[in-house]
Amino acid sequence: MKFSAAILAAGFGTRMRSPIPKMAAPVLGEPLLRYPYDAVCQMVPPASAIFVVAGKDPVESLLPPGVLWVHQHVMDGTLGAVEAVMMSNDFRKGGFSHLLVLNGDAPLVNAALLGEFLDASGQDPDAFWFVSAILPDAGRYGRVVRDRGGRIVAVREWVDLSREEEKIGEVNAGIYLIPLDFLKSGISRIPPHPEKKERFLTSLFALAVGEGLSVRSFPAGPESVLGVNSQRELAEASRILQDRINGEWMDRGVTFLDPRTTYVGPSVRIGPGTILFPGVVLEGETTIAESCRIGLSSHLRNVRAGAGVHIRDHCVISDTEIEEEAIIGPFAHLRPGSHLERGSHIGNFVETKKVRMGRGAKANHLSYLGDAVVGEGTNIGAGTITCNYDGVSKHETRIGKNVFVGSDSQLVAPVSVGDGAVIGAGSTVTKDVPENAMCISRTPQKVFPEKGASWKDRLLKDREGKKED
Repeated sequence: MKFSAAILAAGFGTRMRSPIPKMAAPVLGEPLLRYPYDAVCQMVPPASAIFVVAGKDPVESLLPPGVLWVHQHVMDGTLGAVEAVMMSNDFRKGGFSHLLVLNGDAPLVNAALLGEFLDASGQDPDAFWFVSAILPDAGRYGRVVRDRGGRIVAVREWVDLSREEEKIGEVNAGIYLIPLDFLKSGISRIPPHPEKKERFLTSLFALAVGEGLSVRSFPAGPESVLGVNSQRELAEASRILQDRINGEWMDRGVTFLDPRTTYVGPSVRIGPGTILFPGVVLEGETTIAESCRIGLSSHLRNVRAGAGVHIRDHCVISDTEIEEEAIIGPFAHLRPGSHLERGSHIGNFVETKKVRMGRGAKANHLSYLGDAVVGEGTNIGAGTITCNYDGVSKHETRIGKNVFVGSDSQLVAPVSVGDGAVIGAGSTVTKDVPENAMCISRTPQKVFPEKGASWKDRLLKDREGKKED
């Protein structure tokens, strides 16, 4: 069996009531569409080709390059979406025997379920297969209608259900494996729904039964097939995924102090012995090595952290490399391009952007470091700023090894400070500082005896005069 996969992502999502495209709705930091796509990509055996059907919403940026995008120009339902795939040049020349179809709004579908489904279909590869589930409250899902002998008669859309059929608990999960010969012959014979004016893929079931084609279902658990059509369903799917992902990491030796308030994305990797405090959010391609501590309400995206890293409370970190035993925070902001070498420190209310901190280097208080290289063992004093932007372009600051930069200093890029240099507190550095030199740049201090008292007296008299007025 040579099969391709089609993910249907062209729906309007009107019940979401949001200006954000439905397929872009966030689930643990990733767009909704990413979940079924990743499941298909990880499936064993793999699909020969993966097609994603898009409509009018701009969803192409939600998936990595290499996706075979198909555009459904006429929004005429799920069968129209499948027909758009079949009409594409990539599909026509593929030589496929079957088409696996699934909805793009199904974040709980995983590769394991799809693999089991394909294994089961191998028992009868000529049949029309689909996934079903038993739900205690079937809601607006399509129902699986069977005769008294248990044979499938049809899959009925919610809009067409009779009162008796509404009581049926078995629902269509929206995952199909269809023999291509039947699909080619049947797709043109399905008319639009008289009310919805759309062509439903589920109409193929009655056609298949009428022609004597075997129709078979594969049972799945209710939590595996939840679709997202509203904000409530989006929240419920996120909760189920959160429990599933957190549970898997706890089984591997990661400590969650409060798993209910800890959010870990599907692409995140965490080493054993790491402790996640309440409110932690880990997203994107984040990798946390063993024995790390991620403090209260810290938010990390696309971060690589080595063993023994300690991120204290309330830090925001993105697109950053953190080597072993570095310490960050609390209340630190590490922006893209930051790289902390082993044992370096970034302290409270420090912001970095495109900065490399050498081994053991420290910036512990109230500083901004942008477009800079800081050498091994260097200490950056409180209130230091690398002035990297001249209003048009960014410029680099280079600070050598074992440098001491005093508090409240400004380094106006492009500028370099040599190894072992000392920058006096309150200095504005505009020229390169040689190795082992001392640089002090301050306005001369002036002291006027008794002037302070007379100045205060004048201010008090002015204030009293204003009150009388």
